[in-house]
Order: sequence, then C-alpha cells, then structure tokens
Amino acid sequence: MTRGLVLAAGILTTAAALAADYPARPIRMLVGFSAGGGSDIAARTVAQKLSEIFNQSVVVDNRTGATGAIAAELAAKAQPDGYTVMMLAVAQVVANAFESRLPYDVVRDYAAVSYVSRNPYVMAVTPALPARTVREFIELARARPGRLNYGSTGIGGSNHLATELFNAAAGIRLAHVPYKGPPQALADLAGGQVQLVFASITSGLPLARAGKVRVLAVTSLQRSSAAPDIPAVAETLPGFETIGWYGVVAPKRTPAAVVNALNAAIVRGLRAADVRERLAADGSEAVGSSPAEFERHIVTEIARFRRVIREAAIRAE
Repeated sequence: MTRGLVLAAGILTTAAALAADYPARPIRMLVGFSAGGGSDIAARTVAQKLSEIFNQSVVVDNRTGATGAIAAELAAKAQPDGYTVMMLAVAQVVANAFESRLPYDVVRDYAAVSYVSRNPYVMAVTPALPARTVREFIELARARPGRLNYGSTGIGGSNHLATELFNAAAGIRLAHVPYKGPPQALADLAGGQVQLVFASITSGLPLARAGKVRVLAVTSLQRSSAAPDIPAVAETLPGFETIGWYGVVAPKRTPAAVVNALNAAIVRGLRAADVRERLAADGSEAVGSSPAEFERHIVTEIARFRRVIREAAIRAE
C-alpha cells in the first residue's frame, strides 16, 4: 500500500471512530447576535432539543458584533470535529455577499448541516399612506418615482436588500433611508417620516394591531401560518419571495459522518411539537433539510444577494 493510501485509510479510520463516539462531550453552538434575537431563539430552541436527543449538553455561545462576523470567524477557524457549530443567519450571508474582505466565506469555510427555520418579513407602510394593498402601493410609487421613502436597518442589511428586490420586481424606485436598527426605522414609519419598512413579523404585527402601521403583505411565497389573513406579496408579484432564515453549519472539514449525525438529530428535533411551537411564537416556520439541500440554499442565496447588490449599485459607507 502506498504512503498516500495509508494516510487516507488512517484519516477515514479516525473519522469513523470519531463519529461512533459522537458526541462524547458538550457541543458549543455559536451565535453571532445578541440574546433574545431571532438567531438566538432559533439556536436555544435547537440546542435544548439536541441536548435531549444526544444526552449531552449543547451550549449556546453568543459572540456578538460586526454583523455576526466575530462568531462566523470563530466557527470557520474551529476544529472540524463537530464540537463547534454555528447558527448561521441570513444577515451573515448578506454581509458576505456585500463585503469581500470579511474573515469568513459562507461557501468556502463551512459544511452545511441543516436548514432550521424561515421567517418572512411583513411589508409595513405608514397609516397616512392611502395604499391598502400591494398593488395600490406599487401604483402610488409609480406615480411618485423617488418621492416615497423606505427605511432599513442599514446599508447592506437583509431588509435593505429585501426592499431592493421588491423595487426590482415591482419596477419602482423608492428612496432609501438607513437606520441603526429596527426600533428607529419603525418609529419613523409610524410617524410618517418614511413610508415603507420590511420588518420582522414579531416587530411589525404588534404595531399593526395597535394601529401604528399598516401591514399590506408578507414576503414568503405563500401566506404565513403566523398571520394567515395577510396576503403574500407573491399574490400580486408572482414568484416574489425574500425571507429571513437560520441554519446550522460546522467548520468545513468536519467528517461527513459527524455532519450526518448532527443533521439527523436536528431534523428529528424540528419535527417535535414543542420546537415547532416555540419557533412559531417567534414568527418562524421549522424547516429541516439534508446537508446538500441546505448547501444549495446557501449558494443560491449568496448569488441572489450579489446580483441585487450589483444591479442596485449598492456601496458600503
């Protein structure tokens, strides 16, 4: 047997032994955003269920800052043994599509494990606006090109690109007003300083029920189970979809057997009623997927975001 074959056999034997004992100690799940946010809720929900399934602790580790880049770099550079994973958020994929100098690459540096959940935005407008449907909003925007404003959580943010996707699909031009976060954008929406914000369901719907904003639609392809009475944008613009989502990734060279063990446990956990209910309370729908399916989703998303960045000529500040 040649030296190369001996080394390959040794690597396969080591990987098989690792997978057979996995997990033999606690698993760390990195989250790039603060406690209480969407990615943190998804991570803690999945971590709790994995702890039950594996009979081993899965500890959530929030490493906040730089739009998730701190946690993303830690995950990319961690030992590929299955004991460090990360809850990947769409915001980190958007940041990677927008900024080439980041210390991680979502395609090159991670092994996809499983899609976890998806959550649509709501298309919220100021109540002072006469539009009560998506079609009426589009007609109004076409009649006032560049005179209606939309708020976002910052240049290159996920709801910034979501709105630019809507602009392109509807053939309209809205003026962008970036904010430091959702509260400021939604406060100005309620006050009429901006006319449109694509907001999370959990932040948009309570304001709509209080009469402070008007929700016209959700951005998932079909209506959301969290708000089945609200139409989808796709009912006016067929095929339109732009959503927030979360999924688990591991360092790139994590053995396939370990990735598959994690995947099987996550998919099993996402089928549990308590997990689905907890995610639904945050406006999210449990998904679950194979590693290959989730990898294809990541690749498709980053290509889509790069296209809208290029076509809308979006530049970093």
